[in-house]
Formats: sequence, structure tokens, C-alpha cells
Amino acid sequence: MIEKKEVAEAIKELLLNGHIEKNGSFATALRRVATWNIPWVDFAFQDITSEKTVGCFFPSEADEDVIKSNAVKVISTFDSCIICFHVSCFSTAYSFMQSEKADLGKLPVGIIVYDDAHEVLVQKSFSISKNEAFARSKKEMKSYWCWWRDASQYEVATLLRLSKKYTGLSDDIYTDYVYPEFFDLMISGKTKQWDGSPRRKSYSFASYKSEKQNYKIPMCQLGLWYADDGELTLKGNSLLQVAETYGDNSKDYLDCLSKIILIDGKHLELIKDLEEFQRNNRELIPETSTEFFVLFDEYMINKNSVGTRKPTAITTGAKKAYIRDEPKLWNKLGIIKLRGSNRYYIPFTGIEFDWNKINEILLTKAWGKI
Repeated sequence: MIEKKEVAEAIKELLLNGHIEKNGSFATALRRVATWNIPWVDFAFQDITSEKTVGCFFPSEADEDVIKSNAVKVISTFDSCIICFHVSCFSTAYSFMQSEKADLGKLPVGIIVYDDAHEVLVQKSFSISKNEAFARSKKEMKSYWCWWRDASQYEVATLLRLSKKYTGLSDDIYTDYVYPEFFDLMISGKTKQWDGSPRRKSYSFASYKSEKQNYKIPMCQLGLWYADDGELTLKGNSLLQVAETYGDNSKDYLDCLSKIILIDGKHLELIKDLEEFQRNNRELIPETSTEFFVLFDEYMINKNSVGTRKPTAITTGAKKAYIRDEPKLWNKLGIIKLRGSNRYYIPFTGIEFDWNKINEILLTKAWGKI
């Protein structure tokens, strides 16, 4: 994942300099756009002026039909696509270009090859036609990492179990069955917070409505549910099997969930962006976490890594910065080094991550290859 991020930065520079797209569609400033609900896309950018988008993916296998199929999927969602081959797969890249050359010439698809030093060589450039991707709004502004509020590992397991329980009973089992039962469990103190204590939730119409999205969004963004009906995906079913086998309070289950959040939810990339901010701006790190995250928000906006906030979100004080609940989640996952009993922000220093724990999570293999 770290390697892909570095390659993506190199691709970004090549796009801005006109070395991949021929017509200058990516010539001003590029911002990240969300890819967490599109599992075959690793990175995506949008040009701020032209509003054209490009999705980048790294083939996981050498099957040329699969690679082409994924490229077609990408350009149904984005205006263009870049396929990224490691230099060890150069023969696959060359064979793919030769066998599909006639078709690729008509599509806004570029091909690059990169090495372990993150050097990128353009194998095929492209031009974007006037036809725009139909599946993504040009003005859609989403953060590149998975959104999260306060769902605990226990509640994720409960939601997975309910989804399996009600599979096939309606076109939208989340709305019709899963969420009503889950909310009843919450207000009766039968769901658990991160520490295993009962969740104490009082009923109100506003709470019922807001919590519905709070719990649904991350389940879908992480690919554990299908967004249209709330039924389990293969990944969701695999995670449920881990919870059932080892227990939803087990290290195996929590590590698996953490790995999905870090990789599929792009939180590992967000952590690296935060560390980059701390490393390059040590003299600006303030005393309080509130000031810190406002500065980090500005940093991310300046490097075009987040979308434009709704004006009401600022004027109403709903949220001073994008990053609010994410550090709380990282703390619950055990990947932040604490100062004192539960203090994860260090005045004038920032946040210190436990990279030994992060690497341990990334290497976990409790559930096959999902």
C-alpha cells in the first residue's frame, strides 16, 4: 500500500506535465477523489479546472481478460483509467498492449510501468473524449478514506450477523429488518461499545434517522455489505466467519477488521498523510488537538486531498475539521501510542503511531486472502 501511494504521486506529476494524457485535461491541480466503494480502483484524481477524473489500478493477476474488464469498469465510473504494472510484470504489460492494442487505442486508458524506487515509465498515453463517465458526478466531493463514527467491533459483528439472518427477505434488508432490530438492541442496552460495556442509547426520531446512516456507511464503504440491499459480500461473510470462529472480542477478529479499515478503508494512507504533515511542520504543531486538526485540515485542502466542505458544516460548527472521529477509531484499534491512560494527542508533538502494531495487523492472515 505504501508503494502504491508513492507511485500514485509520481503519476500525478506525469499527468500535470502532460506526459500521460495528451489533451491537457489534467493540467492545473489534482485532488484525490474517493475509491473506497470501488474495490478494483486503488487511486483516483480529479482536475480542479476541467473536472475530469482518472482512476488508477494495479492488476492483481496476469489474466488479460480480467485486466481489460477492470479497465472498462473504471472508465464507466471515471473519465479515464491508468493501469499500473510493476516492472516484474513487464512481459504481461507488453503482451496486454499487443493483444488489445486496437481496442485500447479507442479508449481513454493509459499504461505505466514502475519499479521498486517508484520510478514510472509511460508505456501508453491517452486522450479523453467528450463522452463523460455516467456513474460519477463531476462535482462529487468525497474524502478518499472510509467515513467512521462510533461503531465498535462488537456492533460490526452484530450487524454482520443480522445481515446474514435476513438475507433475501426483501429488496432492502437493512432498512426493513437489520436496522430496526439493531436499533432496538441499542436502546435496550444489548449492543456493546468498544470496551464491552452496553451501549446506552435513548430513543428519538432524530437519533433513529441519524444512526441509520452512521452504521450503514462504513459497512458499505469497506465492502462488507452491498450498498443497495445490505446483504453480505464475500468479504463481509469472511469477516463474520472470523468473529464466529474466534469470538467478536478476540484479537484475531479485531486484527482482521483493523486490516480492512487500514487497507480497504484507506486509513493507512490517511495516517501517512498525517505523519507527513507532522514531519514537515514541526514548528506549527499546537498545544491542543482541536487546533492541530484544523491545521491538518488546511494542509489536506492545500494538497487537494479532501473535497469541499458544505458551508453549513462550518457555519453551524458541526465539525471544525474533517478529521474528528478517525483518531478515536485508531485509538480503539490500538495503533496509537498513548500518553497516560487514554491521551493520544501530545501537545506540540502530535500523534505517535505504533508502527509495530500496524505492521502486525497488516500481516494478519486469519481469513484466507480476503
